Amino acid sequence: MSAFSDTAQPFAAPDAALPATSEAVDGSTHRFACHEVWGGNRSIQSPVELPGIRGYIYSQPVVGARGGDVHYLSVCGSGLMSRVCLADVVGHGEAVAEISSLMHQKLRRSMNRTDQRSMLSDLNATLYQQGIDAMTTAAACTYLPPTRRLSVSYAGHEPAWYYSVAQQKWDRLNIEHPRKGLFDIALAVEKGVRYSRRKVRVRTGDRIVFFTDGLLETKNPQDEQFGSVRLKAALEASTKQSCKQLAAHVIESVQSFAANPETIDDDMTIIALEFVDNLQSSAFWHLIRHRLFSREGIIYSEDAK
Repeated sequence: MSAFSDTAQPFAAPDAALPATSEAVDGSTHRFACHEVWGGNRSIQSPVELPGIRGYIYSQPVVGARGGDVHYLSVCGSGLMSRVCLADVVGHGEAVAEISSLMHQKLRRSMNRTDQRSMLSDLNATLYQQGIDAMTTAAACTYLPPTRRLSVSYAGHEPAWYYSVAQQKWDRLNIEHPRKGLFDIALAVEKGVRYSRRKVRVRTGDRIVFFTDGLLETKNPQDEQFGSVRLKAALEASTKQSCKQLAAHVIESVQSFAANPETIDDDMTIIALEFVDNLQSSAFWHLIRHRLFSREGIIYSEDAK
């Protein structure tokens, strides 16, 4: 795998009357607006841009795979909030398509919610009614550029990897569960599951990488899995490169490990994101920041951690 597309999928609307502007990955200037990108079970290699974030998404479905990967990226809250969701649906063909459609409906209705935990709870309730065949793992994050607050949640999904500029290292973005009960298990398995979150105050240049388990579970001729150790090594080897180059290096490492890419029997998706300053400051922008985020407890309630 050597050809990664340079055709951008910026989240933009040139005529949107919003205070924040950005220079897109293709060099054009645009204003952020409520927008979404949704996809699954199809090949995609493309740059993406959201408020405070630039990155790259690579997704490759496999014919006859065990399930289907779907991704959802949105901008809303008047351009103040970025949302990313990556899911791995257990199932095949029409079943995956139906589940993906249900997920899309729920996710777009939740575009303006600042807390992705309620979104996952709604998804779980909807998919639970479909039965165990709808089992889905998911990772979701919300980023608020004015406060540089990132919030990440998982539903039975592999934790993301996070690169801290301050610490100069990659670590898994795990979440601890201090309370008893059902927490963070895959969607559609049980009713009444509660979803926790990990909050991070990001710095410019920090990165986060989401992926599906098809990447980790790829096997070599000796029946060994690629696994987290090799993934971390691939990430460390490409830390100084662009998100596109990082994603390419990880995928190429997995394919090289498999020896024969045709033996890979599961979908693979990786979303590599970097936190950037792509919002234009203005008096109005600072006013919005003060009005919306000065009472942080309203935005980030501490219930159901």
